[in-house]
Amino acid sequence: MSEMIKDQERAHQNVEISDTAAEATLRQQIASAPEQSVWVGASAGTGKTKVLTDRVLRLLLPSEISPGTEPHKILCITFTKAAAAEMALRVSKVLGQWAVANEEKLE
Repeated sequence: MSEMIKDQERAHQNVEISDTAAEATLRQQIASAPEQSVWVGASAGTGKTKVLTDRVLRLLLPSEISPGTEPHKILCITFTKAAAAEMALRVSKVLGQWAVANEEKLE
């Protein structure tokens, strides 16, 4: 097989991978939107913890349609203690960064 054909095949594979990544990112954004209840189920390493962490953070933030959710009213269930601990660490890290950030960074 010539190098040109191999390059074209590689380029085609990269486009498919990029399209799939973009689709996953869009699905992750939709799943993290706080306007409705969601169920997130996917294979290991697909970003479930990130989606749920983003969702918790978005629920806490005030928006045009909501004053923000009180933390004690958020229920987030995981299958393992390790995943729950990882989510708690990620949420705490971001909240800590927000607590010391200046106004311009928060906007």
